Amino acid sequence: MKIPYNVRKVVYEEAITTFGTVSQIWMAVEEMSELTKELAKGQRPNGTSAAALADEIADVTIMMEQLGILFEVNQQVQDRIDFKVERLAQRIEKAREEQHG
Repeated sequence: MKIPYNVRKVVYEEAITTFGTVSQIWMAVEEMSELTKELAKGQRPNGTSAAALADEIADVTIMMEQLGILFEVNQQVQDRIDFKVERLAQRIEKAREEQHG
């Protein structure tokens, strides 16, 4: 079942209200750390699984959405994503041109 953003946003706002801003910021830090750990484990033979990575990526994504609400930067984040994806596309194009002479 796909939960639309407007429904997730209500839950995120309730989490922020219930647990507090500082707690949710620290939870975001913890979740990012757990993802970092899984990524590091993935560099070892048989170190992690797709399910473990998906779980940690989901946790970080949930916390990033909460941080966007907490700091009221959702539109700025989307604008920066758009800018950075476009810049990445340009870098890819340039690298391919250099590879193919």
